[in-house]
Amino acid sequence: MTKILYDLHIHSALSPCADNDMTPVNIGAMSSAKGLQIIAVADHNAIANVAAAREVGEALDVIVVPAVELQTQEDVHILCLFETFENLQSFFDEISFKDLKNREEIFGEQLIVSSDDEVIGREERLLLAGANLSEPDVKPLVEKHGGVAVPAHVNRDANGIVAILGNVPDYYTAVELSSDCDEETAAMYAKKFRLIFDSDSHTLSDIGKTQRYLEINEISERGILSYLRGE
Repeated sequence: MTKILYDLHIHSALSPCADNDMTPVNIGAMSSAKGLQIIAVADHNAIANVAAAREVGEALDVIVVPAVELQTQEDVHILCLFETFENLQSFFDEISFKDLKNREEIFGEQLIVSSDDEVIGREERLLLAGANLSEPDVKPLVEKHGGVAVPAHVNRDANGIVAILGNVPDYYTAVELSSDCDEETAAMYAKKFRLIFDSDSHTLSDIGKTQRYLEINEISERGILSYLRGE
């Protein structure tokens, strides 16, 4: 087993609530500077910056796990993580979303950025509007494409599965806790689930703020997914 420093919930400038300087290069450079070995760029209901982030990460020796933070019909946030970008893409292609147009003056810009930090487009669909997919259907679809579904920030009221549905269903193998989670709450969840503590960063300064380690069987996307599956 190998101990790694990680942060599996980082938003890029594609998420309207994230700073515009959350670009692939800046995210990679900050992650490297903070000693993170494995991260995930998990934007709200979109994946357009993942490939660029992975390209930057490869150059900086930071593994970027392909991921998305999906919002269900019930407004629950679920991290969906995959071993390859192709698996993430095939999963994403099966999902439809509420067809609402972004209003940048209200919600913020949704920037698509290349691996050299050039803005190459803007997502027109409002990414704060969720998927046409119910919570119980997310995990089977993620697993169909070789991924792992992890309820996000379950200790928080906003978009947390416990606050909305009352509990974490037993069919999950892992949950994410926010960086401010107390040890008593963490210990309670640890009795049933594998845990990850992430920054949910929308600003560069928040990347890696949890400073948490995981022990995994190999330093790779596969190693992270294996841990989250409870293997």
